Amino acid sequence: MDDSAPEPAVLEAIAARAVRAGGDYLADAFRDREIEAEYGTHDVKSAADETAERRIVDVITDAYPTHAIHGEESGRNGSHRYEWVVDPLDGTNNFAAGLPSFATAACVLEDGEPLVSAIYEPLPDSLYLARRGGGATVDGERLHAESDLSLPQGTVSFVVGLPAIRDETDRATATAVEDALGDVCKRTINTWSPCVDWGLLARGSIEGLVAYRPDVYEQYVGTLLASEAGVANRVVPLDGEDADEIGVGHLYVAAPEEAKLDALVEAATAGIDA
Repeated sequence: MDDSAPEPAVLEAIAARAVRAGGDYLADAFRDREIEAEYGTHDVKSAADETAERRIVDVITDAYPTHAIHGEESGRNGSHRYEWVVDPLDGTNNFAAGLPSFATAACVLEDGEPLVSAIYEPLPDSLYLARRGGGATVDGERLHAESDLSLPQGTVSFVVGLPAIRDETDRATATAVEDALGDVCKRTINTWSPCVDWGLLARGSIEGLVAYRPDVYEQYVGTLLASEAGVANRVVPLDGEDADEIGVGHLYVAAPEEAKLDALVEAATAGIDA
């Protein structure tokens, strides 16, 4: 395939095919329950991550052999104005423990900016797609995040990036942020599968998502899905550093409506300052 100037619609189709290739494998492996994994204090690495990534990358490189790929398992490979950020198994801890909450994800960056996102949850067979300026869909149906619940009635996802989990000071701050969020909503959830939560946010099934120092692998794909579904968002820079609108490594807050967003930002920043 000529990849000199790929059409976004074609990129989206390849992204969908790629995440399905990884997700279909994961669904079979999950049902077989023969899971080879290394268990650490803060994370799990399974052989399934590597196999799923190879299947995803095979689809991408077959279509676009010169594109750069940034895989969670294999690292960065190549240099190109189009780069694919790949999370082959978002929710490895859940997968290894037999919890049916995990996904595969890929985001195409054009000159460093998200252009196309694909998230596939293999067990419910849900495929989320987003294209910059082209909206977001789940299983072909247009998404527009709306929720009739107030924050005191609602659920908010709290996501903590792996580097923050591994850092004692950041872990303490994350706990304070989660406690502060708990004061303004009915329930906070920490599923260890952020891409699943991004899908819920884009559907309007949860009332917000707060990410403290999130990782690149889920944040790129999730922010594009959310923004194209009409989700309001704000990035709060941390440590005096500049932050872009993606919010990797900083505080990212999103909600279906501005009023909920304001309340979540206020609570989260209060937790950081506590």
